[in-house]
Amino acid sequence: MVDKFTVVLLSFFLFLRFSTASSLELCPLDLNATVSPFSNITWAQVTNQSILSFGASSYLRPDIGGALLPWIYTIVVLLVHIPVVVIRVVRWQTVQTWCLAATVFTIAITAQAYKSTGFSSKKILTWTPLLLVIDAGSMAQVLFLIIEQYSLLTRLRQALTPRKRKSTDENLLRGHEMGKFGSLEDGVTIALHSVNDDASDTGLAPNSEHPPLFTSKPLYIALMALILLLTVFMLQAFGLSYAVGAAKDTTPSVSWCSPIFQPFGVAVLDGNCNVWPIEQTFAKGVGCILIPGSQQKAWLSATVAGTSIAIVLELLDICVLASVHSSRRWRGMKMRRPWFTMFSGLAVLGLILVFGVVYSTILPPGISEKVWVVTDVGTVKVYEGELGTAGLRGAMIGWNDGVFQAWGTMYFGSWAG
Repeated sequence: MVDKFTVVLLSFFLFLRFSTASSLELCPLDLNATVSPFSNITWAQVTNQSILSFGASSYLRPDIGGALLPWIYTIVVLLVHIPVVVIRVVRWQTVQTWCLAATVFTIAITAQAYKSTGFSSKKILTWTPLLLVIDAGSMAQVLFLIIEQYSLLTRLRQALTPRKRKSTDENLLRGHEMGKFGSLEDGVTIALHSVNDDASDTGLAPNSEHPPLFTSKPLYIALMALILLLTVFMLQAFGLSYAVGAAKDTTPSVSWCSPIFQPFGVAVLDGNCNVWPIEQTFAKGVGCILIPGSQQKAWLSATVAGTSIAIVLELLDICVLASVHSSRRWRGMKMRRPWFTMFSGLAVLGLILVFGVVYSTILPPGISEKVWVVTDVGTVKVYEGELGTAGLRGAMIGWNDGVFQAWGTMYFGSWAG
């Protein structure tokens, strides 16, 4: 009985010891082929090596521009936008400045992402313009409600239209001849001209209802809202144009990095028998592999559909804001509000939050947790390792690097020069 138990234990130990080698040998590898385009090592050399262990698992994180907006950032944006949306419905005047500032910030981040990523399809998660929809609605609301409240269009038209002066002649004193001056005894004729200038029509002086047109804030807030609204449309048009072109291409290859791929890593074999050549980036302290970007491909299609729908909803909101009076209500709710973009903007933020959490807790499709790393340090060695997710930190690195890559050494430091 003891002998049988000993045999079972030995068999189990041997199974654990050599199972990795067996898994490596089970993959249909061409033993005469090289493990990587960057190396002359063949799979025959690899399979003859004993399997070593890294001793601990490591993470796999997205490279520059390979991450969606980190979920912690999205939560902050949502916590700010939700109460602002409520206030925009009931007392929109109190959040005008905030709406302008938030839109400027979103435009700046989007434009920076465009510049840094160059609209690369593999970096679509970073430069997608879907976040702009809620800002387009807020700018349209500020623009049209200020125009109505302060009668800006009517007053501008009156101020810019030339008007004739009206004058009246009134004889206050009589004389023997009109226009001639005589002695005081003869009498003096004086013609007084009364000029009828309506200062409020020129916009230079206040009337009983509105502040001065050209020297008060409403006109300039409306102009800024108009400029920002047009800028949002322009950024959406650019993003949509590039996304449409990229969506027609094949699935992009996306870079994913891990410390266990470096130094001296040559290739990675995963549990699905996929072989991933390693691109060494010694300056970053990680090695990177290219994996088919199925997530990026899906987001290219989502960006095309979502941005197209967003532009339609924005135009519908503009039609409502331009044609409905502010006193109009439907079931007690004020009609003159950008309802479509407010709800769709919050929905987009919610979806980005969900996907941001999911992407930070799973490995990219196409690679398994268990991997074997082939290294070349003068002699060929094979290490078994286990990959985990990079979590929020990995998403922040990938997204931040993608947005601010164009800053060069100002962002990365002097080593990047």
